[in-house]
Amino acid sequence: MIRRGQLLTEDAKEHFFKIAYPAAPFQEYVDYYFEISTDPAAADFYINGLPSSNTLLAFNLNQQSWHSLKEGSDKPAVFNRAHLLGHTSILHTGIYAGGMHTFFVKLSPGIAALLFREAAASFVNTHTDLSCLWTRELPAEQLMEAASFRERIELFQQLLMKRMVHDRHHLKVQRLHQMMKAFHSLQLKGEKEIEKICSANWVSYASARRDFLQYIGFTPKYCQRISRLKRALKAYKKHGYHFYYEDYGYTDFSHFAKDSRQITGRPPSLLI
Repeated sequence: MIRRGQLLTEDAKEHFFKIAYPAAPFQEYVDYYFEISTDPAAADFYINGLPSSNTLLAFNLNQQSWHSLKEGSDKPAVFNRAHLLGHTSILHTGIYAGGMHTFFVKLSPGIAALLFREAAASFVNTHTDLSCLWTRELPAEQLMEAASFRERIELFQQLLMKRMVHDRHHLKVQRLHQMMKAFHSLQLKGEKEIEKICSANWVSYASARRDFLQYIGFTPKYCQRISRLKRALKAYKKHGYHFYYEDYGYTDFSHFAKDSRQITGRPPSLLI
């Protein structure tokens, strides 16, 4: 049975959802911060987590757990402390109960590999108790005691900077970020276009592919596909069937729907 969830985009106006973007020094490490806080009397609700090259850190701020159900599975994972949710090639549905309060950090692609000194492949399609990775200065208790969303962000950024200073691999990850920005701006249709982006960044496709796998865990082509699908789904949610699919590199709506099924296992109508 499919758990019908909604797609919660960055511009959502839901009362239980807060979002904030990092200041300039931290923009290369964090895409954004968000927080979900539900009324104790609220019914469970479901949010679809699309396949993504980002890694999430989740810090529960009270005793109310939440769950995540992997597509095709009947047994949800339970989150009741601080967890890392690795970048994923599988659709996940978050199940949020009344009374939950969780602070999330959406790390930029490749940053988890630097932050925890682990190969990116070890984070793909997995979740881990954060205390196993962040053995010192784990900020969970401090975040729980912080008085506001803004204070939690400032506290996390202070600890992040201590861990990320002078990482010799950082320049490679910065180059990957530059390439991924080009994925957003072009109507990419395959590896040939990605090879053009590689050339513009003075790197061969083979080297870029190796770096993507080492630091992000996915190939450039797959990163491009999931990025394109997310952006197209946001447009589809806003404009419906007649959104401009050509702007996202799709030849027609059927092409978009086929890509959605291949990547998530569901048609677009069951994702938004």
